[in-house]
Amino acid sequence: MKSNDLEGLFMARKRNKELMKFAEEIGGEEAIEVIKALEKKGEATDEELAEVTGIRVNTVRKILYSLYDNQLAEFRRTRDKDTGWYYYYWRLETKRLPEIIKAKKMQELKKLKEVLDEETREIYYHCGTPGHPRLTFDEAMEYEFRCPLCGEMLMQYDNTEIVKELQERIKKLEKELGLKA
Repeated sequence: MKSNDLEGLFMARKRNKELMKFAEEIGGEEAIEVIKALEKKGEATDEELAEVTGIRVNTVRKILYSLYDNQLAEFRRTRDKDTGWYYYYWRLETKRLPEIIKAKKMQELKKLKEVLDEETREIYYHCGTPGHPRLTFDEAMEYEFRCPLCGEMLMQYDNTEIVKELQERIKKLEKELGLKA
């Protein structure tokens, strides 16, 4: 095998892995099954995909529309001359997958930076009971530094681990996006 062939194979596998990860985000295991079936068939109706995967046709349609909304699937519409019914033949369209994934990562990065900003700007208080709310200073003042659920005294919450984890996730995403070395 030539190096160009190996590089092409590597890129195809990477793209398929990214597609499956994206599919899982939009529709879980069922979306992955629909995409695998569509990859095998090349082009298929929603009914054919439902039959092949064993997934309800309404769920298949929902997944296909999500893929279409994200510009990862296209369809062509044909009309049956005898019945007058329209049939939609779906196919995957993954040319834009890298830019779609980059846009999602940029969106995630923005959100993480907002959360980090809030975590470093605010002082939080907590009663120490798992599952009870963590309150900002202003919120804690409203409750007179008592937990709104159990009434225990609120103590300052050390969020250094949360800040550290957010910084690591931001750094990793920035590296993936080529924003920082």
